[in-house]
Amino acid sequence: MKKGFTLLELITVVMIVAILAIIAVPQFFRVAERARASEGVNALGIIRSAQLRYYGENSANYTNVVAELDVDLPATYRHFAAPVVTAVQASMLRSGAGGSIGAYTLTVNYDSGDISCSGGAANTCTKLNL
Repeated sequence: MKKGFTLLELITVVMIVAILAIIAVPQFFRVAERARASEGVNALGIIRSAQLRYYGENSANYTNVVAELDVDLPATYRHFAAPVVTAVQASMLRSGAGGSIGAYTLTVNYDSGDISCSGGAANTCTKLNL
């Protein structure tokens, strides 16, 4: 008697693996992008804290110049463009994200501390829980 798997058994195993891959791969990319987005959220939190200190020390005014803040921010970021700082908010652009994510922008409001997300492919910010 020969031992081995029948063609039907092999096809069944391949189908199960394919179904698991269809479910797992998109979730993996979402989780990976959420980790990349944490770089921008962290940088915006640092900028907000520095802006609040600046606000307290300089007659209730925010600055538009990152160099005037008491933090050392990196010149480049791995996943985001350098932050754009205004007197009301700071924002960072994530370009080069994959097709299902697309380019998006994270923005922090100094007064409320809320970090918002805009742009990207359909429902990018919802997928990233931002």
